[in-house]
Amino acid sequence: MFHCEFTLDKNYFRECFDQSLPYSNVSKPKYALVAFLFILGCVSIYGLDNAYLGNFLILLAVLECIAHYYRRPWWVARQMVTRASGSKITLEIDEQGITATNPYKSYQIRWADVNEIAETELGVVLVRAGTNQYISKKALSSDALSFILSKKNSHD
Repeated sequence: MFHCEFTLDKNYFRECFDQSLPYSNVSKPKYALVAFLFILGCVSIYGLDNAYLGNFLILLAVLECIAHYYRRPWWVARQMVTRASGSKITLEIDEQGITATNPYKSYQIRWADVNEIAETELGVVLVRAGTNQYISKKALSSDALSFILSKKNSHD
C-alpha cells in the first residue's frame, strides 16, 4: 500500500533515541538503586568496617549515575557498530502492519501487536510489549503518516 525508504545513519539514531525516550523505561534514573547501593556502601564502611566492599558499592552507585548521564551517546555508539548501520531500510505499510527490510534482517510489526501509536514532533513511536519502534516523519509520505495515525484511532 505504502512504500518508504530511509538510511540508518548517526543522525537517524540520535533522532530515534530522543523521540523514543519518553516512551522508554530508561527515561528516569534508577534513584532507588543508586540510594540502595550508596547506603549499603556506607553500612559496609562504617558498620562492617569493610572499606573495600563499601567503596566498591559506592563506586557502583556512581557508575550507575554516569551510565544514565551518557545513555544517549552509548546507545548511538552501539547502534553505529551493528551491521545494519548505514544500510537502507525499506518499509512496506499495509493493512496487516509494517514490514521493514534491510540487507541483513527483515521483520514485521502487526497492527494487532501495537499497544499505542504516539506521534512525536519528528516522527511516530509504535509502542509494543517490551519494545518501541520509531519511524521518522522524514521517511514517511504524508499519506503513509495519515494511514499510521488512522491505526491509532482504531486502537483507542
